[in-house]
Amino acid sequence: MSKVLLFNIADDKGVKIKNLCRKLYIESQDVEKEQFGYQLGYLLGESDDSTVTDGEDFDEEMLYLVDIDSGMLNIFLSQLRRKKVPVALKAVKTETNMQFSAYELYREISAEREALARGTQAHQG
Repeated sequence: MSKVLLFNIADDKGVKIKNLCRKLYIESQDVEKEQFGYQLGYLLGESDDSTVTDGEDFDEEMLYLVDIDSGMLNIFLSQLRRKKVPVALKAVKTETNMQFSAYELYREISAEREALARGTQAHQG
């Protein structure tokens, strides 16, 4: 099932995103700071690994988009823009990032954003 995990999304903005998800038949789930150390796969119920990793806390808003096909993803993102509900950090579920904690995902997509702003690559190789 399609799902959106919400990290650090304030009340009013969170309500708007959840309403949009409901309208598009996408499940939504708030992730509390106490859960940021768990693997994303565990938070989604797709892994039994309940290992908690430490990480540097972050307050920036982030969305994790799970099993949303490309057409619905385009609709979701365009509706966020149309409704003026900006969230700078977004990631789509991959086999690799399912094993990340929220801390690790935040580091990765923050590095990618900074690299794009500099016109370089986040990962060399």
